[in-house]
Amino acid sequence: MTSLRALLGTGKSRVQPRSHATAGRNVMMHVTLDAQHATPLRQALTRDCGDQPWTIRVAPLPGTGRVRLSLYLPKTAVDGAIQRVAHLAPTAELGQLFEVPDTVTESWRGLMHAESPPRINASEAAVPREDENALAGSAIAQLMSREHVLLGLDVADRQALFDELGRFFQQRYGLPADAVTAGLAAREAMGSTGLGQGVAVPHGQIKGLREAMVLYVRPVTPIAFDAPDGKPVGDIVVLLVPKWANTAHLRLLAEVAERFCDQQFREQLHACEDEHAVCQLFVEYEAA
Repeated sequence: MTSLRALLGTGKSRVQPRSHATAGRNVMMHVTLDAQHATPLRQALTRDCGDQPWTIRVAPLPGTGRVRLSLYLPKTAVDGAIQRVAHLAPTAELGQLFEVPDTVTESWRGLMHAESPPRINASEAAVPREDENALAGSAIAQLMSREHVLLGLDVADRQALFDELGRFFQQRYGLPADAVTAGLAAREAMGSTGLGQGVAVPHGQIKGLREAMVLYVRPVTPIAFDAPDGKPVGDIVVLLVPKWANTAHLRLLAEVAERFCDQQFREQLHACEDEHAVCQLFVEYEAA
């Protein structure tokens, strides 16, 4: 708990009453706790936060008796929320935590709230437990390799990018190109994965894929991506996961969102001049 307070720069004060609420940055905080504690925590935060802007999203974790909460809070309320969690749910686990950009688009919100992937059928869910456990330990920095950094890719638009990615995965890993292209396009049809500020995070769950894969792509010329701010995209992180990897999908998306919430990281990434520099930046960010 102390390290989280230090990270956020918060003190030991409790949640400020609504009459003393101050304007400032908002924070996303993910908490895993026993299901029985979710309602008392929600009630406590309702009392504490008053009319400050905050939301809570609950996602059950099947077979565990626990749930995962995504809390969207004013930065001034985080310390009090941590105290509430510690008091009401001593066995709770605090996970992803990061500041929300000043201008929050729907794409940012979808990533930070760990958007729900499509349902899968029973045959796709029947995955060996060791595969799930192995994938659960994957991180963006571990998945990013020099072979997965494509600098100066010559593509004219978003569809051309997806077609090129389909060919890349077919030639290198034997995945059907049309499955990759269709998977990325299907997610894009739900809403642009362009985040603004020249960044996009196209992602999809691909049938037949057995492990998560991450690519960083920088087109020769930034391409239109229907981003909320209307700006073309020049920094693209592509995330592919197996159909059955719901948990890993959500966690990796949260990792990507955390990095791109950091303006300094975005600037450093765009300034990387070769594949090694890109991979090293992801490693150093994770270490930090």
